[in-house]
Amino acid sequence: MFVSGDPRPGRNDFGAEAACIRQAVAASYMQLTEMASVRLAEICPTLDTFRPTILHIAAHSSFGGIHLTQDSGDLCIAYENLREQISRVRHPPRLAVLNFCGSTALADEMTLAVTTVISWPHAMDDGQARTFTRQLYQSLTVRRSVADSCKDAEAELIGPHPDLPLPLLHGDATAYIF
Repeated sequence: MFVSGDPRPGRNDFGAEAACIRQAVAASYMQLTEMASVRLAEICPTLDTFRPTILHIAAHSSFGGIHLTQDSGDLCIAYENLREQISRVRHPPRLAVLNFCGSTALADEMTLAVTTVISWPHAMDDGQARTFTRQLYQSLTVRRSVADSCKDAEAELIGPHPDLPLPLLHGDATAYIF
């Protein structure tokens, strides 16, 4: 499941990131459900309804919060509130990909509910997010472990950005999602 926050604060292009996932999983058995400009209250019921194996969150973050949507406008939600929503899900995802800047603080807390979490400890741009995402999902669709899939995606990312700090794995990095 791909959910995205309000794109306006960081002028992000989350649609292109969702397209990378669609392309990566197109020839596989994986099904992608997308929710753009999601509200906090939509997350728990949607996860309970679809029971996704992977939750991919693309959003802008600042000041310890993630920018979601409320009443067609931007609303910065504290990481704690997002974590609480996800921890209430009856069948939590096995992998969470937190594709937004500085998501490590949230990832540490999310491992209480989600087996494996991928986070970014620093700022990154849309191009880096897409490069990483495309390769991560291509590797996951051929049943590689999360750790190996993440290494594949990091290698793809390092090529055009050799000085970029890499995302972090939290929880069970050796997990096989499929």
